[in-house]
Amino acid sequence: MTFFTDENFIYQAAKLLEAFDRDHKVRALVDHFDKGTADTVWIPEIGKWDPKPFVISGDGRILTNKVELSALRSSGLTFFCLSSGWTHTGWNTYAWKIIKVWPAIVEDAKHNLRPAVYEVSPSTLKVTRRLNL
Repeated sequence: MTFFTDENFIYQAAKLLEAFDRDHKVRALVDHFDKGTADTVWIPEIGKWDPKPFVISGDGRILTNKVELSALRSSGLTFFCLSSGWTHTGWNTYAWKIIKVWPAIVEDAKHNLRPAVYEVSPSTLKVTRRLNL
């Protein structure tokens, strides 16, 4: 499986996961697109990848912006959204928490049958399916 992190996911955390998980690929947006590329541009593009990656994002606004949500729905991608508490987490805590919750993210991705949205909580380190796309 391939996981794709957007600009709102700490780049160093993407590299940490890439080193930690030798069975799956972790790709960061800035390694494939220019910094600042609009969500409505990169979402449809990675939706064409074969196999489709699972998106991990720190930007929940994608789910409330009608145009971006439409792009996500059309892409056929599954979206793991880090809930708001991740934003205010210092690096040391962020790093161990993302490693701790990673197996749950991978497990949910493995059993995902259709495009969906999952929420990843920084306090409980649980992954919860929120909706089908």
